[in-house]
Amino acid sequence: MNIPSLLSRITFCLLLLTAAAACDTNRNTSVSGTIDYVGSADIFISQQPLHYKFSDKIRHPVEPDEEGNFNLSIPVDSTQRAQLHIGDQSYPLLLSPGRPLTLRIVRADFPGYVAVDGYEEPWHEIYADYWENEQPLLGQIGSQLPAFREGDSTRVLSLYEQRYKLAGRYFEETPFQYLYYQAVGEYLVKRLEFIRHQETQPGFNSEKERQKVLRDAGKLDFFSFASLHAQRAGSRDFTNAFSQTFGIADSLEEELGQPLMEYDVKRLGYQTLDSARTSVLQHIDGHRAKAYAKMHLITERISEMPLEVAVPDFQRFLEEYSDFPRYTAFLESFYEEKKRVSPGEPAIPFALPNADNQIVRMEDFRGRYVLLDFWASWCIPCLDAFPHMNKLYHQYSREEFEIVAISIEEDSLRWRQAITQFENPWPQVYGGDGFQQETFAAYRGGGIPFYLLIGPEGNIVRYNNVRPSFNLSSVLDSLITP
Repeated sequence: MNIPSLLSRITFCLLLLTAAAACDTNRNTSVSGTIDYVGSADIFISQQPLHYKFSDKIRHPVEPDEEGNFNLSIPVDSTQRAQLHIGDQSYPLLLSPGRPLTLRIVRADFPGYVAVDGYEEPWHEIYADYWENEQPLLGQIGSQLPAFREGDSTRVLSLYEQRYKLAGRYFEETPFQYLYYQAVGEYLVKRLEFIRHQETQPGFNSEKERQKVLRDAGKLDFFSFASLHAQRAGSRDFTNAFSQTFGIADSLEEELGQPLMEYDVKRLGYQTLDSARTSVLQHIDGHRAKAYAKMHLITERISEMPLEVAVPDFQRFLEEYSDFPRYTAFLESFYEEKKRVSPGEPAIPFALPNADNQIVRMEDFRGRYVLLDFWASWCIPCLDAFPHMNKLYHQYSREEFEIVAISIEEDSLRWRQAITQFENPWPQVYGGDGFQQETFAAYRGGGIPFYLLIGPEGNIVRYNNVRPSFNLSSVLDSLITP
């Protein structure tokens, strides 16, 4: 080979390597800027996970220096939405590969205003104007929601309608269109909740109102992929609210002669509720949107029901939507994780402090049946279960049965106040970290209250299908010899 030819090949290879490096760089976007005050607030940028509850959270810490300057690189392979979080407040961002953003944050103005350089349009100014006009509507909604939930006459639906139309004027057919779709979704869910609260009123026709909501949802393009992807939980909130408009809870409570928690209704009325949720799929537009919606429905089945109930639809999804490997890989991974915490599997070990900072371990309770109760003081159903738990606690001896309460409260002071207030006699330990609490997350808990019954040998006996208010007493009677 002659020298010029060799040099040409070397030059070509170097160009390929340079181009590859440039492509790799373009997969990231830089977010830099300044903030005038940090204090003790947790600051991070989050990207939308595939599943709102069971996917790993994508968070990028923002760590300003002493002058308040920060700079971070975030991997993105397409234009996507993100949120800047400071404490419990958040601000919407749009991230694009290779397009850096520069933020100037004044804490006193957050989240109403953040100066953003890097967009093609002054979206930060447009959002600030929208936010200012949205706040009065949110204030009125918040004040009227308690009466709305009691079935009283309110302007809640009208206010939600005004809000989504306001979002449409600012963001429809713009890069921030997802904010409009989110507002539409919340309005439609409130319409379905209205049916649930009004269904016992004389002359109220639930079926007619359901059909009106479905027609309006179609007109508002709610069933498209772009709209479902914009929602907090994909298709989950809408399909759940739709299934709850059929009076199933009232029918079950009348049949059993006792009030039921939402989990008990889901378990006992599963077939009817699931049929109602699934019926919404016929209205969803397009192969991708239907795949996305079904992924959320099957995740709910795997999460809430015994695995054998979910297997047929789970396997059918893997075959029908193999062209969406991200969806199928998530479901396969979630299914395997759920198998590892199914009845018969070993309980997950933990070592957590009690109020005296003594470490309590799962292994401390070998030889007894143990109810693990994951809870927090803001969870009303958790608190409602305490009287039933107290009754059971005194019904069995400590050699036979124990309760261990694991708090996922993010604020340890609130946890201490709550255990002082309720004075429950069983062991109380603090996990913290909210839904990211290590043991709770390892069990793939979806919400609280979340209960596990562990056997004397340290294996899982029941996975979130026992309730102190409903069936735990009969389950324990069948396991413990009087």
